[in-house]
Amino acid sequence: KQQEEADSNNLQESLPAIIELVTAAEDAVESVSLMAAPLIAEPPEDQSDILKMAMDEIEAAAADAQNTITEARKETNAKLQAARKYAPEARKKASSEYAEVQKKLAEAQKKVTPFKSFRKEFQSRVEAKKALVEITDTISAAELEVEKASMTTSAADQGQMSKDEVNAAEEMIKPAQQGITAALRIVEQKLKGADGAVKDELNGMKDRAVKSKQKLQTVVEVLRNQQEGLNAQQIVTVANEEATKAEESLFKCQEAEMPFLKGLEILPAEESTKAIAESENAAAVADKAISMAKTFIRTKLAEAQKFSKECAKSVTDDLSEATKRINETQKKLVQFKQETSERKMGALLAGVIDAVSAAEKKVAVLNEASQLFSSKELEEVSTDTLKQAIEKTMEAEKEAQAACIEARKLLASKQKEAKGADAQSAIAKLQGRLTAGQQDVVKAKKAAAGGDKLIKGKEVIVQEDERMQQIEAEVEKAEASSNPREDLGEERLSSEKVVEMVAAIEAAQKMLKAFTSSLSAHLPGAVPAVKSSLEKLKERSKVAQDKLQAVLSKTKGQREKVQCDQAVKDGEQKVGEVDKALEQVNEAELPFLKGIEVLPVQVAADTIQQSEAAATAVQSAISSARTFIAQKNLEIKHFGEDHSKPAVEALGKLTERINAGSAKLSTFRKDTLDRKKNAQLQQIVEKVSVAESVVKNLDEVVEPLSKEDGEEGSMSDEDAFALCDKISALSKEATTQLDAARSSLVLWSKDIKMSESNKENSQRIQKQIQEVASNLGKANKVSAAHELKYSSKKILSEAAQKSTAVEEEIKKATEFCAPLLEQGGEKFLVQNGAQTLAAVLGEHMRDKGTVVEALFQQIAGESDSKGISKDAFLSYLEKLPETIGRDEVQCSEARRLAIFKCIDANSDDYISAAEFQDMFKRRYICVKGISITDVLEVAKSKTVGKLEVGELLETQGAADKDPATGMTRIECMSLSTKTAGFVTLAGNQGTVYLEPVSQYAAFVKDIDKTLEETSKNTREVLTFMKVKEQELTKTAKGALSTEVKDEMTKLRSSISSAITTVDALKKKSMTAKAEFRKKELAEKNAHIEIREQKEATAVTEEVVAKIQEVTANVKKLEELAKPFNSIEGAALDEFETPASLTDSANCLHQETLELVTETKALIKQQQPKVAKAIKGPLLEAKRELIKMDGQASTAQKTCGSVIESMKKKCQSIVDARYGQVSSALRSDIQKRGITLDKLFEEVGNGEDRISEEAFYGHLQTLDGLSLKAEHCKLLFRHIEQGGMGKRKFLSFLQQYFVVVKPIAVTNEFEVSKARTVRKADIDEVFEVIDGPATDTKVGLTRIKGKSLSDSIEGWVSVRGNQGTPFLQEVEKPFYSCTEEIELMSEFKGENVSYIRTLKADEVLELLEGPRKEVFEPALRLRGKAPDGEVGWFTVRDKKGTVFAEVDDKLYSCSTSVAMTDNLDIKECKVVRKLAVGELFMVVEGPVEEKEANIIRVKGKCAKDDQEGWVTVKGNAGTTYASPSSKHYKVIREVRLQKKFASETAAEPIRELQKDEVVQVLEGPNEELFPPEVRIKGKAMRDGTVGWITLKGENVKPWSPYYKCIQSTQLYDSASSDGAAELRQVAIGETLEILEGPTEDGKELRMKARAEKDGVVGWVTIRGSDGKQILQS
Repeated sequence: KQQEEADSNNLQESLPAIIELVTAAEDAVESVSLMAAPLIAEPPEDQSDILKMAMDEIEAAAADAQNTITEARKETNAKLQAARKYAPEARKKASSEYAEVQKKLAEAQKKVTPFKSFRKEFQSRVEAKKALVEITDTISAAELEVEKASMTTSAADQGQMSKDEVNAAEEMIKPAQQGITAALRIVEQKLKGADGAVKDELNGMKDRAVKSKQKLQTVVEVLRNQQEGLNAQQIVTVANEEATKAEESLFKCQEAEMPFLKGLEILPAEESTKAIAESENAAAVADKAISMAKTFIRTKLAEAQKFSKECAKSVTDDLSEATKRINETQKKLVQFKQETSERKMGALLAGVIDAVSAAEKKVAVLNEASQLFSSKELEEVSTDTLKQAIEKTMEAEKEAQAACIEARKLLASKQKEAKGADAQSAIAKLQGRLTAGQQDVVKAKKAAAGGDKLIKGKEVIVQEDERMQQIEAEVEKAEASSNPREDLGEERLSSEKVVEMVAAIEAAQKMLKAFTSSLSAHLPGAVPAVKSSLEKLKERSKVAQDKLQAVLSKTKGQREKVQCDQAVKDGEQKVGEVDKALEQVNEAELPFLKGIEVLPVQVAADTIQQSEAAATAVQSAISSARTFIAQKNLEIKHFGEDHSKPAVEALGKLTERINAGSAKLSTFRKDTLDRKKNAQLQQIVEKVSVAESVVKNLDEVVEPLSKEDGEEGSMSDEDAFALCDKISALSKEATTQLDAARSSLVLWSKDIKMSESNKENSQRIQKQIQEVASNLGKANKVSAAHELKYSSKKILSEAAQKSTAVEEEIKKATEFCAPLLEQGGEKFLVQNGAQTLAAVLGEHMRDKGTVVEALFQQIAGESDSKGISKDAFLSYLEKLPETIGRDEVQCSEARRLAIFKCIDANSDDYISAAEFQDMFKRRYICVKGISITDVLEVAKSKTVGKLEVGELLETQGAADKDPATGMTRIECMSLSTKTAGFVTLAGNQGTVYLEPVSQYAAFVKDIDKTLEETSKNTREVLTFMKVKEQELTKTAKGALSTEVKDEMTKLRSSISSAITTVDALKKKSMTAKAEFRKKELAEKNAHIEIREQKEATAVTEEVVAKIQEVTANVKKLEELAKPFNSIEGAALDEFETPASLTDSANCLHQETLELVTETKALIKQQQPKVAKAIKGPLLEAKRELIKMDGQASTAQKTCGSVIESMKKKCQSIVDARYGQVSSALRSDIQKRGITLDKLFEEVGNGEDRISEEAFYGHLQTLDGLSLKAEHCKLLFRHIEQGGMGKRKFLSFLQQYFVVVKPIAVTNEFEVSKARTVRKADIDEVFEVIDGPATDTKVGLTRIKGKSLSDSIEGWVSVRGNQGTPFLQEVEKPFYSCTEEIELMSEFKGENVSYIRTLKADEVLELLEGPRKEVFEPALRLRGKAPDGEVGWFTVRDKKGTVFAEVDDKLYSCSTSVAMTDNLDIKECKVVRKLAVGELFMVVEGPVEEKEANIIRVKGKCAKDDQEGWVTVKGNAGTTYASPSSKHYKVIREVRLQKKFASETAAEPIRELQKDEVVQVLEGPNEELFPPEVRIKGKAMRDGTVGWITLKGENVKPWSPYYKCIQSTQLYDSASSDGAAELRQVAIGETLEILEGPTEDGKELRMKARAEKDGVVGWVTIRGSDGKQILQS
């Protein structure tokens, strides 16, 4: 820090001096520049003495400046060098400061250098100055030409230039281009030899020339764009004309189709043929017009791509608009042609159409039947409902399929008759409809299959959910095992616990893997409802996996340490095994190391065998050790270095030891191989000698058989058997020895190098073998026949004995298994019950501090000296669970009796004290060595003995816990040593030392052992028989006697049956053990199941009661509605009380819905109690709740279906009466000549709402109208419930239809007599004047209506005679303003005035329209005003108003001429001269002055308003002035604008005043306008009527129902000030408007009725801040 301060101070001291030096250098350089400046600016032409002196002074000053710079640079470099030794921060600052100084010096040097040789360069400067002047003049001339050219294109800023202007500008560009090119060429030449300041000036001039060239290029580009613009205008104009022609051709098509638009879908043949021919001709003409238009536009679009980007876009956009018109026309033409084709095929295919329609109806029924499977709530549907829906769907599918097949057959027959593309197209369309129907059939069938899948899927979900809960429980256990027991003082897990934890995690992962595989199998084919549940289970499995991963991550360090330590420990053990195996190698080769070169054969063979075995053991140990170490190295590599490094080093050392052992093994194996070859030769010789000896012995034994038969026959069977056995044994032995010798000799010969001595040995031994084999063959030939006879007898005898033994063994095994197989292990279950009882009583005695004797006395009672009687025991046992609060001992009466008999060993119906004591005795077996201590607490105990593994112990008391360690210990006695004391059952790390001895486990073990031994023995007998039979067959060479064969077959069959019996016993045993485990578990959990059953009953009983109520209500509702829902047609019309019946049904329905809601709420309340249940009664309760929830949902749907059916029936009644009543009321209005408002006031008795009674009372007064009271009530409620308001009443009487398919409007009702007025377009709205009425002759329903678009009246068909809909009934149209809109007095015309402005959200009732106003093209002209302003203005607007016109009194001078003060040419005086092109207005004349033979007019100058006489035609015929066609006179004030489009609000220039004269620069050009659509409406706020123009989305359809989007209040009056609040309106509530909307200050308010509770009040639609509160 001190160094930094010192260096910083040093810098501050030295820096000012350096800066001063630099400043002096800069001043010196500046002085030189000032001295030279006058000479450089204006160099003198002569070389005077003064000039020479000035040059000397400049050069001397430059030298001084150079010296100053050099001195400053030296000083700076020295200081900079010293600064490099500064401390870091000071050095950094110094470097920055000095660098800045050096920069200034460099700049000064650059400035002074040119002045050092000033005299030498001066003359060249003078010459260069002259050249610069010449170049400057050249460039200035070129710039002038460029500026002129630029001025000619200035008009482009105002819009499109005229063609003449473009041509004139192009002519002016040429000289400008030549001038710029010449100037640049001169500059480039001069630059080659220039330098210094001259070069800089030349570069500046070059920049000027380049800029001028760029400006000229801009002008060229502008002209190119203007030329493109002219071409684009022409293209667009022609394109629009072509589009117009196409539209006109379509109009003729529409005229041709009129006969088909009267509602008769199939016309008489002659009329139909004529109409179709006219339609096809018109379509052909239209096709041609459209094709020509599209070809033109396509060609011009390609040309437009060559234009500039902006122009190309503009042309493309304009052509796209024309293309849209053409495409729209073509689209309509395609539809027209399609309809023509359909009409043409209609008659031909009438029957087929009916069949297809019938099939479609069947398919519709099928779709309705299968609709349930598309429900979003399908998973909530009960299984029974799903099954019913599947049955209905399959039945409907059969009917639909049959109908489709029948329709297809009929269609195939018609296909042969139909010819032509149109016919084939119509048939294809019908085939398409059939195909669509069949596809629906397939979909429905598939949906039904999906329902079946859902049923199965629900079962899968329950199963998988149970498995997932088990897995989650295992994961929780794994998580718990990963945490040290801090409550027991464990700070970290012991190694044993880590190992156990890893095992637990692996088990959980295995379960997760199996679960994931199961889910993966179910997911692909699962229906969505099931799939979502399975996906949730999958997510749960991922969560479980994440938890396991978290446990692994958390215990990573502990696991790695334990695994590393274990790896090193196990590696040392593996290497120890290698060392131990090497010691065995040394021991094995000792006999060869004693000096005896040739050991006895057997000793040598044994020694070699031991050596090879030892070598194999060593190799195995080495391989095992290497594999283990390599595997552990790979595992440890990924561990932390703290744990892995020591382990890797240790394992490396072990590897070195293994490699040393491997080297020893290689040497030993080589020695052993040499010894083995020598021993093999010894063995071969030995085997040949043995074989020779055996053959000699065989000859002696066979000799008795070679004597006469008589002597042989004297032998007994036993002697014969013994002799045969001996012969067979000797023959086998000899053969074996010979075969072994041969094989050994061959192997020996292959394995050694064949020396001469080895060859001799081999040949000698081979010869000896052949001699022995020959002698053996002779002996076998003599003994063969006799041996076969006696061998057969012996084998059959042995086989029979073994078969009998097997049968006896199986019988004993069956009897041994009987307690389990026949009795189901009942006695073991009773023993388990007795043990449980003893354990519970033991714990009870420990808790109460009592002993066995006291308990015995308590149960037996004081009066009974024999012990505990049966009744006393059974009574005690029955009350025991409740007495001690332990459910484990709760059991049935039969089981209590069985336990009594189990304890009562002597069966005297009393339990003695000894027998009671024995009940508490229990045996354990030691599974891991452990000490016996004198007391319970380990810390205070002393060891009194040790238990070995397998040692048995007996205990009488219950286990207890050591308070200090928490270990479970028990007092017991060793049965072998009689040592008594306390022993630990399990350690605090989980190690088990004692396991209880189970009689059942021992019995099962014995069963398994017995059955395994029996099975083994039986199979051995079968093998024995097969082997013996093969031996006999081989001995007899295939000639075994039939008697022997049959006997062997019988015995073999008997043994096979025995094997089957044993296998069956084993299977029964496995099944019985599984069943016993279930019984044992059930016995163990019986008390839990009883408790859970009580809990389950408590959970479900209240829900069951609710479900029963719901079911009863559903049944009542169905019975109540059945008489009404089951009738149709006339019966429905005659039904007297539909309204009251519906009211009753609705009440019952509402009551049922409330019950369902209560039931579902109760189910939801109860479900958490069984949410975690995975088995037992609680699981059944869980399933039952789900089932009952489904039943509640089904009941809700059933009720809804019944009510919906009733609503449909009521609606049918309403539909039948609606038209009658509304028509009757309209007729009454027309008859009486009153208004709708008057009728409402009359029926409602002056009130704002009409009551049901008033409505019905008025209808009874109408002539020709018969209506039941309740039918009227239904109609009234349909119109509006709770009183009919004026809006609803008017809506009821004012019936409206919208056109959904083009149809003709005719002048008469009867189609046959009617004449077409015009065609009604799609979306056109008609107000009903008369009807609907049916033309019975042709089957058409028609209305007389008034079109809202143009007020035309006529008859229109609602529906065709084949069912095709043309009109669809709609509500009366209302519109809501989305922005402010002007309300006009008239549709169009001169008298249009603005009435007022409609505010946003105001509502307008449609009275007429929408109606289009089509405009004539406007004329726009581009011109120059008298003040020089250039722009576009309107000559004639789209409404025909003229703003400017060519005036024949406006003259333009073509030749200069004088204006005089009077007519007389001789006496006049000149007022002033008129220039060429000057304008004047004729105020008098023309007058021909005959004397002078001239024509003169009196005019007023447009320029300065001076008046005088002007000669327009001279006496020699010269024309001086003539009417101008290039000038327009403004006759109405009009706006001058920069752009062509007149309606562009931006960029106005000024207003042209009346009588101003404008010079034409371009045009006039046509400006096209799209039609404007207007509607006539009545404002609901104040009843004002007028027209508005529809633009964009300035209005939207309005509904009288508003939705609350921001919470607000309902008030009792229109003004919010001082109004009382009725209630709060919540978000989402619906309100119906009754009055308004009206403005209250800046708020928009309305009177409305809340749909929720019927409360009526005033509410705000839009707040004073403009924020929307209600939305329609």
